[in-house]
Amino acid sequence: MPATTERVQLDISDAVATITLSNPPLNPLTGDMRESLRVVAEQLRERTDVRAVVLASDSDRAFSVGSDISTFPQDVASGHAVSEHEHAAYAALERLPQPVVAALRGHTVGGGLELALTADIRLVEDGGVLGLPEVRIGVFASGGGTQRLPGVIGAGRAALMLLTGRSIDAATALDWGLVSEIVPAGGVDDAAQALAREIAALPRRGVRSTKRCLREGLTHGRVRGEATEVEEIAEVYASADAQEGARAFVEKRAPVFTHS
Repeated sequence: MPATTERVQLDISDAVATITLSNPPLNPLTGDMRESLRVVAEQLRERTDVRAVVLASDSDRAFSVGSDISTFPQDVASGHAVSEHEHAAYAALERLPQPVVAALRGHTVGGGLELALTADIRLVEDGGVLGLPEVRIGVFASGGGTQRLPGVIGAGRAALMLLTGRSIDAATALDWGLVSEIVPAGGVDDAAQALAREIAALPRRGVRSTKRCLREGLTHGRVRGEATEVEEIAEVYASADAQEGARAFVEKRAPVFTHS
C-alpha cells in the first residue's frame, strides 16, 4: 500500500511532518486508513531530517470519531484480525522517535481518541469533546484505550470514562491532563505547527533521547527509565550539538546546531 492516500495525507516542511486525516465529514477511521498510518509511521521512523510530527485533521467538525460502526466485525476471527491491525498502526505511531503533537478539534472520540493517545502532546480547540463511548454500543475501547488512557489521566478517571462511555469537554481534558493546552477556535493547526517547529529547532539527538526516556519510564517503570537515561546521556554528551551547546553557553552566544 502507498504511504499516503486520499484519506491519509503526508506533508514534510521545515523538518516537520504533518499527517492529515481526510475522510469527511467526521474522519471515521477505515482499515485502509490505519494501514496508511502504520506505513507512514514506519517510513518517518527512518527520516533523520524529520524532527517533529503533527497529527491533524482537515475537518472543522472532528479530529476523528473513530471506527465506522457499519464495518464492525461479525465473528471472532475477523474481530481478532481487525484488532491486531489497529494495534499495529497505533504502536507504529507511538514508537516514532520524533515527538508527535496532535491537533484536536470538534469530536475526538472512540478510535480517534485512541489515535490521539499515541501522541506525546495533545492540543485541543475550545469547544472540543473527547471520549471513549464504545461501551454504550456494546463493545469497548480495544485500540489501546484501556491501556494508554490510565497512564495519562490516572486509573480512576480513566475508569470513569471507559466504564460509563462519558465524554469530557476541553476544560476537563486540560484539568485532567489529557491535553496540554486549549487553543481558541480555529487556531489549533497553527498552534500545533508552531509547537512542532519549536521542537524541531532543538538538537535532534537530545530531543529523541528525552522522548525515549519518557516512554521507557512510563511503559516499563522508573528503574527502566533511569537506566535508559544513563544509556542515552552517555551518547548525547559525545554529540556535536551537545558540545556546541556547552561552548555557546560559556561564550554567551546563540548555539548553532547541526542536529548531529
